[in-house]
Amino acid sequence: MFDGVVPVGPWVSPRIRTGYAFRHAAGMIDEIIARLKAIGADCAPITDTASTFGYVKYAKAAKEAGLKAIFGVELAVTQSVNAKKPINDYWTFLATGDVGAINRLVMLATSQFRYEPLLTYEQAQMAEGVIKIAGNRCLLSDISPAPGLYLGLSPSSPRGQIIQAVKANLNLCAVSDNRYPTESDLSLYELVCGRNASTQTYPQHILSEEEYRAAIEAGRIPAEHADRALASARAVLGVCQARLRRATLLKPDRPATLRTLCERGAVVKGCDLADPVYKARLDRELSVIEQKGFEDYFYIVADVISWARKNMTVGPARGSAAGSLVSYLLDITSIDPLPAGLIFERFIDVTRADLPDIDVDFEDNERHRVFEYIDQKYGAERVARLGTVGTFKPKSALQEVGIALRIPKWKTDAVAESMIHRASGDSRALQTIEDTLTEMPAGRELMQEYPEAAIIGRMEGHPRNAGQHAAGVLLSQEPIVNIVAIDSRTGAAMADKKDAEDAKEGYGLLKIDILGLTQLSIFSDCLRLAGLPPDTLMKIPYDDPKAFAVLNDKRYAGIFQFDGIALKSIARQIDIDRFSDVVSITALARPGPLASGGTTAWVKRRTGQAPVVYPHEMFIPYLEETLGEVLYQEQILTIGREIGDLDWPELTELRRAMSRSLGKEHFDRFGNPFKAAAIAKGVDPQRIDKIWDNMCAYGSMAFNKSHAYSYGVISYQCMWLKAHYPLEFIAATLSHEGDPQVQIALLRDIAAEGYDYVPVDPEKSIGKWSVADRDGKKVLIGPLTGIKGIGPKAVQSILDARGAGLPLKPNHAKLLANPKTDIDSLFPIRDSIRRVCPDLTARKIFTEPTLIGVIEHMQDRDEILVVALVTKINPRDENEVIMIQRRGGKRIEDGMTASLNLQLADDSGTVFAKITRYKYDMIGKKVVDYGRPGKALYAVKGNLFKRSSLSMIMVNQIRHIGDLDR
Repeated sequence: MFDGVVPVGPWVSPRIRTGYAFRHAAGMIDEIIARLKAIGADCAPITDTASTFGYVKYAKAAKEAGLKAIFGVELAVTQSVNAKKPINDYWTFLATGDVGAINRLVMLATSQFRYEPLLTYEQAQMAEGVIKIAGNRCLLSDISPAPGLYLGLSPSSPRGQIIQAVKANLNLCAVSDNRYPTESDLSLYELVCGRNASTQTYPQHILSEEEYRAAIEAGRIPAEHADRALASARAVLGVCQARLRRATLLKPDRPATLRTLCERGAVVKGCDLADPVYKARLDRELSVIEQKGFEDYFYIVADVISWARKNMTVGPARGSAAGSLVSYLLDITSIDPLPAGLIFERFIDVTRADLPDIDVDFEDNERHRVFEYIDQKYGAERVARLGTVGTFKPKSALQEVGIALRIPKWKTDAVAESMIHRASGDSRALQTIEDTLTEMPAGRELMQEYPEAAIIGRMEGHPRNAGQHAAGVLLSQEPIVNIVAIDSRTGAAMADKKDAEDAKEGYGLLKIDILGLTQLSIFSDCLRLAGLPPDTLMKIPYDDPKAFAVLNDKRYAGIFQFDGIALKSIARQIDIDRFSDVVSITALARPGPLASGGTTAWVKRRTGQAPVVYPHEMFIPYLEETLGEVLYQEQILTIGREIGDLDWPELTELRRAMSRSLGKEHFDRFGNPFKAAAIAKGVDPQRIDKIWDNMCAYGSMAFNKSHAYSYGVISYQCMWLKAHYPLEFIAATLSHEGDPQVQIALLRDIAAEGYDYVPVDPEKSIGKWSVADRDGKKVLIGPLTGIKGIGPKAVQSILDARGAGLPLKPNHAKLLANPKTDIDSLFPIRDSIRRVCPDLTARKIFTEPTLIGVIEHMQDRDEILVVALVTKINPRDENEVIMIQRRGGKRIEDGMTASLNLQLADDSGTVFAKITRYKYDMIGKKVVDYGRPGKALYAVKGNLFKRSSLSMIMVNQIRHIGDLDR
């Protein structure tokens, strides 16, 4: 094949696997590249098993190291893809001139998946545009000598096979059997690959030429075969010149200019573009979009969402796209950004090279139709789903190593509880477990006892598995398989978000997120039940006192986001009378503001408990809406622009720092110019340092207002529907909620307002929750699917019989005659207690029980009795490492170290309880021995312990009174 010329130069195995082989090999890309450099390689092949996920990162790393990246893949080859137990060989394929040749092979192999992606011998040998290197289980009878076809000569090659291959005139190619980078990485391989790990006696690391020759000699294979194989390998690497390709942006139809489409949209929406503010904003946005070459992206997204709005409920927006007037006028979003105070530059600015993310939600049970529309409209061959890569997180790596090294779980749990947390942009973001082991007491103690656990640090961030992104869709002008490999089983590209979108070093593919939101499906069902037009929510007022009353009356059930603990806890502290409150609470109910005191400060200002103050009067226009507190990233951007004279490239860096939580150390890069500009405008030089520090502190916790506003709109729409169409709203919500406990909370909400429900009506129930007249009154009717023993097929059979006037099947009639559901009672725990213990005094319980839901109004140390279901039983050892740390290193030496944590629940809420070590033997052990969490009912008496947001009962007495199922 090479005209007798023996290539010279350093040898490197054409078969190199990385961690992106997913459980078939181990090694981060930088570790692989470092090993290749160490052995003197001048090129860097990548041939992961049935995966090309590592291509982009590998190409970048190889370039930085001065190595030529060579792209390939390892695929299983068999005689028949339909065999019950196929005997597979593993071939390495290397792209010579076009990486698309590899992509098409992967697509073919994944379409023939049987236990793993497969090719037949015929398909493998017929493959074009690739070098083919067969493996050590190759059936020589099934291959013939051909240009570009080799048999791999590796340390694992059987001597007899090589001798036969030489007799058959097959070309040999020198390859190693690497599963990990260096000889010392065997343990890493075994941990990362788990059951997939296959350790052998022959070397499985990346070999130097000297190591390769020694391994071949140990296999008693003649040196001349190794010489020929090494020469072939050098030649093979020389002819592999394929490079990654960048996609061409899809060119859609352009029915008119973007400006014309925006002007048409303005007429429909009643937006006056003659207003100088709107005109200037539109001109600026269109100029940036044109300058960046993003017009086609807007045409495509507008087309997809326009179709969707005609066929399903579509959300107002998500993320920063709500800050775009162009998006609003094109009906991509439904929020006018100007009165909302949303900034276009939070979405796109002049420094942005990659396409922006326009995130919009669709009905979750209709979303598949959007994917189908995109395929039909733009051609399935030009569309793929986005892929994902899962990596080992600190705690999962810790767990895997703990199991492998047989470390007691309580010791690894102690390290997990003391885990250092870092922002994603921190330079040591992927070294959190490493630093935890060296800096934290629990970590140091673990390392002293189990020094081999240091390998955990190597696992953090290591590729673990691949999958399909739930929402991302990729598009290109040409067939997408020319750009990136596609897994035929899922239609997902073998690229994560960053690699797929990156226009400079990645594939440069257009990505659209088709996001599903259950709340939109609820809206659709509710509007249909209420007989309202589909566009009703686009026309409602946002100052309706009845809507605000839903939150003020604490009717949170079913209200988007406000049925969660964080938003609920803030909402109950204020009287909500404006839409901006809803937006503010959405932004404040996050760990940063809650933990830092920012949320508390805002609540005090909002309720008049604290004065509204500003850093300087110059800041009033930017902070007045939020009572002097910085809640939104947009406020930081505006202040930085208007007061600090920072330009948009600088502000973009600030925005990215906030989005990635890079923190104050990153913000400080812009401190000096900001301070100088602010002082020049009149800010006191003595106060400017503190002002800047406060901006950095709050900016690192600030939220994207565009997103808070958009989701605030959805929350308000829930409030409005619940205020005006409560039964229809709850019926729709119940139809999309499968948890009986959540359903009961919703039904209690309605019952408190005087509405009725029936769990099931044999004559009127259908497949979903509905609203019907019953005895002259509108009531909620539960679905047939709620009846125990009735599934979807039975429901359809009952509905068919009912519609045709035919008798029901006997078993269906029996179930309907005495239906049982999970929501027969709105107070199941109370009713169970009354059933098993109708008279508490008969058990010598004379104190009136307290409902858990009113504990928040009680005082610290109050004596309390609750009768409740024990939902969690958690025995603890007070000498666990984390406990000792909390006591400042003090161990308990008297032998009484067992204690018990419990979680109690009644129909009004949950509370934690603790049986201390002093009472464990007397009353706690009986609870542990009996067990049955989620079933056992107890009367619990003790004193209330209240610290900050924590309430706990310190148990003095506990008595079992029965079980739910008895």
